[in-house]
Amino acid sequence: MLRFRNPGTQYSTQIQVIKQLYNALHDQAYFTLEDMAVVIAQGKLMTAYGYAGEDALRLSNTDQESMNSALMNAKMYAEVFRMLGWVTPYSEKSSYPMVFTYIGIHVALSTGDCSKLYEQCVLGISNPTQLTDNMRYDEKVRFFKCALRTFIDLGGIMYKHELCLGPMSVNDEDEDSYLRMIQFIKSLRGDYQRLKDAFNDLAVSLGMKPTPVDNCTRLPIALMKSCNWIESIKNKSLYGKSLSCLQITKHGIETYEKIKDMYDLRLDRYLALDEQTQDSMIRLGTYSMLSRAGYDMSAVEDLIVADTKKCESITGGKELLFSPSQTIRRTQVEKALGFKMGLGAESHHRLDVFDSTVAEREILNNTQIWKLNIPENASTKLLTLPEDNDFLQRVIQMAGNGKKSRIIVSELFDYYSDATQTTFYPLIATLFKIMGFDCSFSRPGDNGARWDAIIDDPERSIPIEIKSPTEEQHLSIKAIRQALENKIILLSRKTYITSPDVTTLAVGYYMPNERAEVTRLIADFKDTYGYRIGVIDLKSLLSLAVSILVDGKGFDKEKLYTLEGLVNASI
Repeated sequence: MLRFRNPGTQYSTQIQVIKQLYNALHDQAYFTLEDMAVVIAQGKLMTAYGYAGEDALRLSNTDQESMNSALMNAKMYAEVFRMLGWVTPYSEKSSYPMVFTYIGIHVALSTGDCSKLYEQCVLGISNPTQLTDNMRYDEKVRFFKCALRTFIDLGGIMYKHELCLGPMSVNDEDEDSYLRMIQFIKSLRGDYQRLKDAFNDLAVSLGMKPTPVDNCTRLPIALMKSCNWIESIKNKSLYGKSLSCLQITKHGIETYEKIKDMYDLRLDRYLALDEQTQDSMIRLGTYSMLSRAGYDMSAVEDLIVADTKKCESITGGKELLFSPSQTIRRTQVEKALGFKMGLGAESHHRLDVFDSTVAEREILNNTQIWKLNIPENASTKLLTLPEDNDFLQRVIQMAGNGKKSRIIVSELFDYYSDATQTTFYPLIATLFKIMGFDCSFSRPGDNGARWDAIIDDPERSIPIEIKSPTEEQHLSIKAIRQALENKIILLSRKTYITSPDVTTLAVGYYMPNERAEVTRLIADFKDTYGYRIGVIDLKSLLSLAVSILVDGKGFDKEKLYTLEGLVNASI
């Protein structure tokens, strides 16, 4: 089975990163993972333990490479960019260092929408290549072409595990193997246990646990969604239960119709050609990608005509589907295209100039990650105020317009960026109510209420200190101290029932800037007073509430009562 890595990046981020890298590194003869890590971090395109820039580099710095967040982040990008044909190994002897490719430079220098070229790069991914000598699989497949065909042949809808059992585990040039794969998946449908057993058997045969196999679907799904070939839908018909499935779009069907009859040049056929024909195929493949992406190719029109004529007996006059930068070593590609990379200054970015802060990093590990994986319906019975209804209707309208949960969260987060206490306090109470907590807020100016909001529980009430974005964008040390005071006063006055071991919360728009100082203070307060203090930002609360409203997925509520330190929840 193809092993797609599991990066957490989207199309827009990938484009932003390659542009940043090229701007900083294009004058170098080559660039290393350290070069990439420094540029990405200093451009604030990655964070480590809540910090960006040089602070992220310092917090990541450790002698153990696998524990270095900055290096691992750079390696993730490098592997995706190499797969897309934007970077390639500088030497034939090792994967690193790297240089930019001809196609990668076009992406990096694009000034407008480059989604069409991105789509060509995704279609260019095939196996095997000269750049994947160490791969642990032997499938011969142009995966995304095969995946689009599989969607169509299976009625337009697939579950993600069918990708693993299907196009990720087949040689698509063998028509009999492909048809057997289609029949196999059809034989599984209608019985979810049958699918589950087949998937577990696949994991055992690969010597892997089911979860890592499942993770191998994340990148191909993300790439297909970025190209607008597929979309997520809820479906009960495939396996008799509601599953989050994938459905091919009209554009996905149209894309397959355009490429299905192209001459699909793979590595073995390329290697069987004479050198002159290989050079012609490299030029034709590269220029065809750019032409289909909308680039003006008039400057090389005569060369395209000559190469087309030379290769006509092989291609049969069909358009060529072949991405040289993703398939062939750079020396051959550069020779055919008539340019030379790997020239310029030596690499000069180093991580060892950023002092290691391992001790500080251990303190910062106080951030909890809450997963949204528990089926749950919104507690709308608590939504009785006009502010509650306004928020609820806003989310319903956005979802009704086809917006996904992540987009809804992002847009709402931006919408409340300048909210005052009058808007922000009721919002926080509404979000907790959607999660099933009986939460009420204090009106601004109400001097009788010590806390800004309270979760009223029969035995474990939780006071909440709230900072609106117009008060402070990032939660401060002061907010943490006030959260502690709220707990002390609540236990003293006994206006609501609680116990010393129940948390007290600080909620704001952004997490604190000085996270190390905040986490130390929370730890000191716990040691001195014995009280837990939890810190939550607006985006996490929005993610929790919107996930419940739109996706019917919540979190383990017991974690809130004992929350200590910072929490992150995202869709």
